[in-house]
Amino acid sequence: MDVRILRGLLKDDEHSLLDFKTIFYDIQDFKSKTDFVKDLISFANSTIINQGYIICGIKDDATGNKEIVGVDSKTSTDDAKWIQLLSSYTSHPIEFKIKKIKLDVENRYIVVIEISTNQKRPIICTKDAGEKLIKGNIYYRNGSTNDTAKDLVTLERIIQKTQQLNEKNPQFDPTYNKYSKFPTAPYYEFFGRKEEMADIMSKLVNHHKNYLLSLTGDGGIGKTSIAYKIAEQVKSDIEVGKGDFDDVIWISAKDQRIYFDERRELDREFNSLEDLYNKILLVFYDLNFIKGLSTKDKLNYVNEALNGNKFLFVLDNLEVFSDEDLSEINDFIKDTPHGHKFLLTSRHDLRVQEFVPIKQFGTDVTKQYIDNVIFELNKNEQGKVDEREISLRFTEFYELTNGNPLYIKFFIAQMHRGRNLNEILERRNVESEKPLKAYCFDSTLFNLRPDELVLMYSLAVSEYGHLSLNELIGVTNLERVQLQKVLEDLISNSVVYKEFIKGQQVYLLNALLKSYLLEEKRIPGGEFNRLIQRSRAFRLYDKDIPEEFAFNFGLKTIINKNEIMSFNMSLELLSNKQGMEDNVDSISKLYAGNYLMALRQTLGDLIQDKARFSIYNEINTEFVHASNFVAYDELKVMLNVWKSLLYMSIGKHDDAIHDINFVTQLTYEHKSLLAVLKASALSKKADEEYRLQRYTKHDDLRDEANELFIANIVDFVAKPYFFCIKRNILRCYHANSKHLKNNNQEYRDFTPYVTDFDLLRNIHFS
Repeated sequence: MDVRILRGLLKDDEHSLLDFKTIFYDIQDFKSKTDFVKDLISFANSTIINQGYIICGIKDDATGNKEIVGVDSKTSTDDAKWIQLLSSYTSHPIEFKIKKIKLDVENRYIVVIEISTNQKRPIICTKDAGEKLIKGNIYYRNGSTNDTAKDLVTLERIIQKTQQLNEKNPQFDPTYNKYSKFPTAPYYEFFGRKEEMADIMSKLVNHHKNYLLSLTGDGGIGKTSIAYKIAEQVKSDIEVGKGDFDDVIWISAKDQRIYFDERRELDREFNSLEDLYNKILLVFYDLNFIKGLSTKDKLNYVNEALNGNKFLFVLDNLEVFSDEDLSEINDFIKDTPHGHKFLLTSRHDLRVQEFVPIKQFGTDVTKQYIDNVIFELNKNEQGKVDEREISLRFTEFYELTNGNPLYIKFFIAQMHRGRNLNEILERRNVESEKPLKAYCFDSTLFNLRPDELVLMYSLAVSEYGHLSLNELIGVTNLERVQLQKVLEDLISNSVVYKEFIKGQQVYLLNALLKSYLLEEKRIPGGEFNRLIQRSRAFRLYDKDIPEEFAFNFGLKTIINKNEIMSFNMSLELLSNKQGMEDNVDSISKLYAGNYLMALRQTLGDLIQDKARFSIYNEINTEFVHASNFVAYDELKVMLNVWKSLLYMSIGKHDDAIHDINFVTQLTYEHKSLLAVLKASALSKKADEEYRLQRYTKHDDLRDEANELFIANIVDFVAKPYFFCIKRNILRCYHANSKHLKNNNQEYRDFTPYVTDFDLLRNIHFS
């Protein structure tokens, strides 16, 4: 060692990378050797930028004065013994050197322990030793003393700042390690989630029968944190003698993690059932003993442990397992004796009977969480984030992060590194967001079914970023029942969300998932083009219905976007616009109450001169089906008007009168139309009675028809009804009253409105 460096260290005060000891460690003394282990672990976890030094033989008093007292010249510094000692207590080797150096001026020996920066961190204590060493703890230097890394910020800093990390090699995750049955908390501070916590406690922990429950939700939403809080609560109860459990066993299959805003691959702790066996056995046996057992022997010991104890198992991040592996895990769970309980977390639906979907933070909790993350980062790192900057644009920030704790932390960490909030919200530096998107969405996309993917793609290409249920049916061409099941699955996994926009329930993706699908070209080209064309075609019909059509078909009061689009499309279909035939299914799916589709079908049958009983049955079937979905009075009125016109075209005048009577009290706007339409039907019936020489009945019907006709005809002809409506009603009335001597006046002034669809000209009353 360079004497100048050593002299410089001796002049320095103790700090995080320098410690002075009066005497050298004694490997034969329990306290001394455990001090050595803890010191070396602490330094190794802290020598991230520079090397660390422990110098023995130096007496350092409270005033900072140092006396070189030296060590015995016969002191053994055999590295092999200390390396062997450390290997029995640490998760992986620590790189260090021990040198005994003679200071010529003082004529004394000192021992310098030099701890390298080249460590595989975090280094975890793997064995208990009195109160000094606790299995599963991660020790580090906090100033001039050793401390335990209890908060996630410290643990993440240990990894994130390590310059020697090899990007190609997976790292240990400090919060999930195979040397402790219970990990470090995966959060700084626990926020909200009272409802989910209560749900889990009632459905699993305190339930007399249920033994299995899963938490589902997208990456970073907080499944692991909630599971940890439940496990921590159960563990606390165990320590004070409460509850039915003997211990909590935690094992994670997490294979990647976001550290601040960097994605790291992890050394997975849970790869097979044998890893779970090891975790169970660590409760009872030393790690070295467990390593010496065969798989068969491990299983025997596990069965013995399960029969004699009750555990709460937390199996974390199961989405990384194949269906075959999950089947094996499920068999293990089913074969476990009564009394044990299992809490699972996964981004995907594990198809278990009891599950709790984990949703995003609400706005109030999000604000608290933002403040907490900023406080922790500003406290532990150089650089500052001003919470006021986010609060001024909170709505936009919330929409981007979708209330997901990981998204929130990711973008605040980027701001902490100097990224501008305006760029995050507006320009969107896609490259810098790739780690987050890949972490959150890759495994989810890989496991989705084709129908789930097409639904998600449809939402991604939507111009407004959201679609209603009926719009999704039209764009995806999925059947309603199938689509609803797909939506339930995606919502339960927090892939799709539902909101109410302008009084209508719609479905949407969060902004990051949408940008990932589009900007990373995760949607196949052919599928993208097909869906975007269908989506845009639908949007063409999101416009006001022309006034004349709205009046004649009872559409003036409808406000729902799906219904408006459906009627606009059906109007073009009625006008025989080219290319609209392909949209017939979509029109009905958008709004099942669109009776114009029933009208079109029946008019087509009239043109083809189908049998009247067949047309009659079709009117009843199709119009009745549509009427079941109609909620607007004016629409109900005009549905029955057009239905009555069709009845009269096949001579079913009694049915027409029945339908007119049914809706007469629902409208003022079309009161005169209903009256003269009923008068025409009564006139037809009166004519039939006259021909049968039932004159009394004829006279009664004729009087009622005349009274209605005379009272309402002026108002009727003044309104802008279609020419076909006026023509058929008036012709029918006059044709069936020509035998009367006083029937001289005919109304032929059909102004102000006479335009018809070509198709409607095929209505002719019998």
